[in-house]
Amino acid sequence: MQITEQQIRFFENFGYLKLPRAFREELEWILPEFEQVFADRQVVHDGSKRSCIVPFIDQRERLSTLLDHPVIVSAATALIGGDFNYLGGDGNYYSGDTSWHTDGFHTVGKYIKMAFYLDPVRAATGALRVVPGSHHTDTRWEGRHPAKAEELYGIPQREMPAQVLETDPGDLLIFNHNIMHASFGGSGFRRMFTLNLCRRAETPAEIADLEDYIHSAARFWLDHTHSELMRHTAGPERMRHLQQVIDHEKALPALAAKCRATMAEPARG
Repeated sequence: MQITEQQIRFFENFGYLKLPRAFREELEWILPEFEQVFADRQVVHDGSKRSCIVPFIDQRERLSTLLDHPVIVSAATALIGGDFNYLGGDGNYYSGDTSWHTDGFHTVGKYIKMAFYLDPVRAATGALRVVPGSHHTDTRWEGRHPAKAEELYGIPQREMPAQVLETDPGDLLIFNHNIMHASFGGSGFRRMFTLNLCRRAETPAEIADLEDYIHSAARFWLDHTHSELMRHTAGPERMRHLQQVIDHEKALPALAAKCRATMAEPARG
């Protein structure tokens, strides 16, 4: 699957992209691998609150190969360059609504998330919603503040004008970390996992931003961004997407130690 120039332009302008059926053939093994990660980590989801494992695909050798998959590589290469960095990702059982938020506010560099929803989701059952164009940082547009919908416009958050990205298992969603997104009406047992990627950092400002992102993983009590399994099973091409992160995570163990001392449990997202 090749990303077209029109799709690249759409992503640049609106901040998201949907690739229907991109992983339909892989679902046969992705679904049991997803469940096995939770079993291996002895995480039992009861539907009352979000259950989250970070990093996620790193926990299983076969899931780790998704980082080598032609669809992932070709899409990332088209959107952020062939020497992109892999920054880990999470695996989730979601529960209830997710209020409007972003996954970052990067004025340098370029960070994207690839999301796999493993259950059908529709507008009223937890589908991802995005405010198109809200990833742009060079504007004071109030559309970047949907969490204040009631205060600004007198409407509930779920009525904020937005694009609803309904998906079926096997579809792939890609969105810029800066974009405002949310979901409403979902059940307590929605399955989803992600890969976080960024453009290779070149300038001092981009490197500082990358290190800030890496250090944010301390809240998950992680000493390393990737698992040992992810690294030990990596060939030369995959290592190209891991190495810059490895080179800039030296402060992470000490930061994670501080979080273990002050937090009752690792963050859930």
